[in-house]
Amino acid sequence: MSFFGVYRKGLGVYSRIAVGIALGILALFASLSLYNVLIDLPNIAGSARVPLVDVSLSWGVVCAFLLFIFLGFLIGIFVAGFETGIRPLDNSGKKTVEFLIDTQGELQKVSWPTKYELVGSTAVVIVSVVVIGVFILGVDWFVSLIMEYIGVL
Repeated sequence: MSFFGVYRKGLGVYSRIAVGIALGILALFASLSLYNVLIDLPNIAGSARVPLVDVSLSWGVVCAFLLFIFLGFLIGIFVAGFETGIRPLDNSGKKTVEFLIDTQGELQKVSWPTKYELVGSTAVVIVSVVVIGVFILGVDWFVSLIMEYIGVL
């Protein structure tokens, strides 16, 4: 396999995309959190600005950007299965990709309910919750009434 080739390309595409997006959002939040922690550090260059964004080039921006790039690299390894030449990292990435491929395969075997089955099941659950709630309310009211009558409450 070539350097940065995709492991088992074309298999488990949907699960890889879903996990990649979720991990990308987490990486973005982690980078923003790091930036918020480091925002008070001094500027690297007094008048340097990040192009197209009104943010001065501070250590917080640089560290957050480097963290986002590093996490994006790890996401690429563990979701796409990029080969890095580092055996433990490559083996972990391949195991993760195999898991995602197997997960998508299992989800394709599931018999998903039709719209009408889903609506019917949801209605049954809602009615059951209301009936059980009314029953518990009645029992609680009755027990409270008895407790007040005998002077406990």
